[in-house]
Amino acid sequence: MNNKDVISRKILIADDDDDSRLMLKFILENEGWQVVEARDGKEALEMVWAEQPQVLILDNRMPELTGTEVYQCIQAQGLSLPVILATAYAELKEFALSLGISYFISKPFDMAELLCKVNAAYIHSS
Repeated sequence: MNNKDVISRKILIADDDDDSRLMLKFILENEGWQVVEARDGKEALEMVWAEQPQVLILDNRMPELTGTEVYQCIQAQGLSLPVILATAYAELKEFALSLGISYFISKPFDMAELLCKVNAAYIHSS
């Protein structure tokens, strides 16, 4: 991977939990990602259009809009972005898959699994 690839890799983390966002930002920036953040679903939608990330990590339980609602809004607007849905509620996996969300990760995060899914999602976006 050359420096241009590293610089152009942008990810949006949308989570209302400041600690989760900070931890993910720290890890992903150390992996060479440019990280943008949103604290709720409405802000996540705004950041998708303003920042044009290649990958989204969406917590499902956020104020304004849930992660699955953000995904549905993005799809309705004709934008196809790989989404990693993050939640402590494993029962949401089937629902997420039925919507077309290909990547799912349970909280608390397994960092190796998270990085693997982020990289797979990025490859999918290329």
